[in-house]
Amino acid sequence: MDCQLNNETETASSPRYTFIATNEEFRNVLERLDSSSRLAIDVEADSLYHYFEKVCLIQISSDSDTYILDPLTIDKIDTLAPMMSDPAVEKVFHAASYDFYCLQRDYGFSFRNVFDTHIAAQLLGYEFLGLSALMEDLLGIHHSKRRQRDDWSRRPLKSEQLEYAAMDTYHLLRLRDTLAMELKQKGRQNWASEEFETAVAVERPPKEFDPEGFRRIKGCRDLSSQEQTVLRALYILRDSIARELDVPPFKAMNNSVMIDLVRKPPRNTKEMFNRSGISYRIARKYSSDILDTIRGARQQDPVPLQPPVRNNWKPLSQETKHRMNALKDWRKSKAKELDLHIGVVFPANLLENLAETPPADLKELQNLSGMRQWRVQEFGEELLGLLHSRE
Repeated sequence: MDCQLNNETETASSPRYTFIATNEEFRNVLERLDSSSRLAIDVEADSLYHYFEKVCLIQISSDSDTYILDPLTIDKIDTLAPMMSDPAVEKVFHAASYDFYCLQRDYGFSFRNVFDTHIAAQLLGYEFLGLSALMEDLLGIHHSKRRQRDDWSRRPLKSEQLEYAAMDTYHLLRLRDTLAMELKQKGRQNWASEEFETAVAVERPPKEFDPEGFRRIKGCRDLSSQEQTVLRALYILRDSIARELDVPPFKAMNNSVMIDLVRKPPRNTKEMFNRSGISYRIARKYSSDILDTIRGARQQDPVPLQPPVRNNWKPLSQETKHRMNALKDWRKSKAKELDLHIGVVFPANLLENLAETPPADLKELQNLSGMRQWRVQEFGEELLGLLHSRE
């Protein structure tokens, strides 16, 4: 499928793209991409509709072409792996972390030479970091996000969906160039390069179900120990139901429904059909399981209340408090000077580490866990002077 674009109405019209859904078409695309020195990449997945999430579309744009690949019909998507890890080919993403996770999980891809427009915009102090906001702000192009929550696993795809998907990469190389120029003007290319390399190096283990995750549900701490025992049992049952139905857990039962079931247990299966938040399908198929789970959990020993994790926490000394206040004042002033968010200038956890154990010199500072070298170069001498002047 090839959609043509009228250049005079580029900002308002559909982008030009080619939809690739067969193995033969995919082989031809690989040949064309082989000569590209840079590529814009994005994915669409189905996490809002399925328990077993998967990549449903891969969008790739070169400087001359945009392709939408259908991995549900193409057999050898993993043949893109050498390109993804090729240091001679720059891969441009926006907010790459989720894309990395999905592509590593489904195809075993690894990445080198990446440019992330979301990170670049952060380092330049942009307030609104979404792709559509940056495209409108910097390129004057409107990119509606109304298709963002579509079920990308459903076939056939509508032309409006393909146009939306194509827009995610069609202008991304231009956006990259605009941000790269601004990074150069502000002398922040090294900042961005280090952040890109760090993002690529992050390990992303497969997501696993945590039976203790119920403790993070809003309202859990307000329950008694016995009620928490019931909530934990429902939380585990919900995951089992979601797996069986291949839906996200929140579509089987959302958190507020589980809290309500704990506080006001139904007396019989009939009541489940009139229960707010319980779908007819869940009530028909799982009412007995839900009631049995609640009754069984109420007869168990209560779950011990989990104390807050302290990590050997101890009160800060007066000297540490003084240093911390001085560092916070410095960070606030520096953020204003550089027109950056304070967290971009210096993350709070690193600031706390500096306050508790001030490094003696630049070498100690750069060896601090989580420290970026660009921060050492930009702020190192200033920070050491501040920390040791307090002494």
